[in-house]
Amino acid sequence: MQRWHVPNSMAIIILIFSIICLNTTTASIENPDTIQYLEVVIEETKDHNVSSWTQGLLIHEGYFYESTGKRGESSLQQINISTGITEKIFFHNESIFAEGLTLFNDTLIQLTYVSNVAFVFDLESFDLIRTYDYSGEGWGICTMSEFFVMSDGSSQLTLRDLETFQSIGTVNVTKNGVPLSYLNELECIGDMVYSNVWLTDEIVVIDIETGVVNSSINASGILSDIEYENADVLNGIAYDENNSEFWITGKYWPHIFQITLEEREIFIESDSINNTDSENDTNINQRYVDSNSFVISIMILLMVGIIIWTIDLKIRDNSEKTQVQELSGEYYG
Repeated sequence: MQRWHVPNSMAIIILIFSIICLNTTTASIENPDTIQYLEVVIEETKDHNVSSWTQGLLIHEGYFYESTGKRGESSLQQINISTGITEKIFFHNESIFAEGLTLFNDTLIQLTYVSNVAFVFDLESFDLIRTYDYSGEGWGICTMSEFFVMSDGSSQLTLRDLETFQSIGTVNVTKNGVPLSYLNELECIGDMVYSNVWLTDEIVVIDIETGVVNSSINASGILSDIEYENADVLNGIAYDENNSEFWITGKYWPHIFQITLEEREIFIESDSINNTDSENDTNINQRYVDSNSFVISIMILLMVGIIIWTIDLKIRDNSEKTQVQELSGEYYG
């Protein structure tokens, strides 16, 4: 009797293959519905120096601390929130292009764009205490409980040791499963990082554990058309922990705005924040449908494989019994 031989490993191979495909499909899909879309509501407006190319902004004990950039214009400033008066200022030489700013243990750490150095200033005196060296570009920086978080304009955030400033890890940032580049000025709040997206009016909220953007803040339309003619992009996020207030501004902006956030009732697809969002969502949804069909096909194939495997085992068993009977003549079923 000719026997239909199917290797016993078939079902195992199919099973392993289907599990791999299922895991890969699941891991590659981020549900865009998990992103919370927020709008800015202006609560208070204060004057801002229109000659300041804002690179970093923070609040501490009644003062704005601001880092300004461009060569020949870079500075560190202490501004009284109540009066709007700049009470302290440190001017850099013309070779320095200053960038992001953060506070740590009564010191101010200010990045530079391509000089590969971070300046550390005493908070009270504005005296330069020391410097840190680093490689790559410096854009934004903020402080968490265990490390600094630093951006370089890419889709990757670098985690740095609080004492040595050495890199201790990286976080890849994605929005709807796609790497999000141009991360700029940063503000750390709890386990979340708020980041300006350069050349846009978007602020994203990033989970530092996963790198996933879980909120998108639309800050467009804050300035009037006339004000926008002389201003540059949105850049500058400050959070006052004492009263839970957000403040935002931009490069050469005439105002600093105290804001609150509210959820959008209707999602606006055609948005200058991310023109590719709707395309990405469509692609992701299509991949999700295709992936479901693929997984179903694999599961059907798996079931067929198991059935074939079972039949093969029965055929093998009967064949072996027949062979024993033919050889010994004493087989009893």
